[in-house]
Amino acid sequence: MKLKLTPELSYLIGIWSRRRCADGLGIEASKDVQEIFTQQVLEQKLTEPDKLLTGDGKVFFYHGKFRKFFQEIEQDKLERYKYINEYSANYFAGSFDAAGGISENGVVYLERFGNSDELLLSRLGFPPRRMEGKLVIGRPKAFLAFIKNYTRLFSKHPVMEMLRKSSKKKAD
Repeated sequence: MKLKLTPELSYLIGIWSRRRCADGLGIEASKDVQEIFTQQVLEQKLTEPDKLLTGDGKVFFYHGKFRKFFQEIEQDKLERYKYINEYSANYFAGSFDAAGGISENGVVYLERFGNSDELLLSRLGFPPRRMEGKLVIGRPKAFLAFIKNYTRLFSKHPVMEMLRKSSKKKAD
């Protein structure tokens, strides 16, 4: 079976890239993120429910082919996600769900980032800057509008609700 990158797999790779654990193919994260990861893995049929393992804040499964595929995509992300499209939106939605946030004063940020993440965000038109160990995303409204249809953890956040309402008004 030849593996092919899909937007849904891009979302999973985004989560995994920020929260990966040493065991198998999985993540070490909060319960909310673990539930989202588990649900997506099962929806994508990457493994069977009885093969998912949990413990110590982790959820993972063993599958060498998928693990290698995820690693290859992550290594090649500067080329894979260089355009504003559904693939890159899903990747950053997954990354944001796993290690991002919106502060009370509206600052949109990512934690657990690297230099390639900065470069990729800059190429996509969201020029980031480092502040207090976080990567603050430039043009936060545009970034949130970019990922709003793909984020799962932040889909009910008040800022996302406002973005949805404003996009509906523009459509009318």
